[in-house]
Amino acid sequence: MMDILLNDENDISIVNGDFQIGSSEQQEIESILIAFKGEFKNTPLLGAEMLRLLKARNTRQGITREVNEQLKYDGFQNIDFKIEDAENFTINAQRNGT
Repeated sequence: MMDILLNDENDISIVNGDFQIGSSEQQEIESILIAFKGEFKNTPLLGAEMLRLLKARNTRQGITREVNEQLKYDGFQNIDFKIEDAENFTINAQRNGT
């Protein structure tokens, strides 16, 4: 999906005085992972609350289940989530129809 991209500080990325446009699926996944439920006003149940999950010392299975549920809720499929530890994990997912 093409959309306005965000920079490393999660602000709108501006290049040469204009919004930077590009594939936004990865930043959408990142936003879902860090978001708390209620942050997305049009989908208040969306948000994996990764910070809370990690602080609560959830099992890898519990974290994997929550991440998969949240990404599916937002229309992603073929989700491949691998977690090594609190700082190292990989996610590959595709949105329906892409």
